[in-house]
Amino acid sequence: MTHQEHATHLRSEGDVNTTPARQEWTASISDSRTQSLLERDSNVFLHQAMSTPCLDALEAVDGIYLTDSAGKRYMDFHGNNVHQLGYGHPHVVKRVTDQLAVLPFSPRRFTNPIAIDCAEKITEICGGDLDRVLFAPGAHQLLVWR
Repeated sequence: MTHQEHATHLRSEGDVNTTPARQEWTASISDSRTQSLLERDSNVFLHQAMSTPCLDALEAVDGIYLTDSAGKRYMDFHGNNVHQLGYGHPHVVKRVTDQLAVLPFSPRRFTNPIAIDCAEKITEICGGDLDRVLFAPGAHQLLVWR
């Protein structure tokens, strides 16, 4: 690997991806709505490692597909724990909707059966000495400890 190739690789792994490949991708976006959304996004969001600038602007998701603002569909292999079931999976949507109708939030000063059931299941999965949980505000964040 030459020094220049190495430097290009580093620009793809840092705070802002400025590689020629990313610049070419960005230049290839001809949809004016997408260009506008990407520009507005870069003006108001903090830079995030390997995610800046954004690749595209999404309008919808369904199953394993992402649909951009120009109507192009992509298969989502990135994940974030969603692609295994698919976006909008009917079982997940029903369970979330049912729960939101009954108890959408519960301050930690109070308890409820759903939270206890979930915490018990998590400690069962973790096993060993990991027998306490703390649900964090992000709904997907969790601490497990002894």
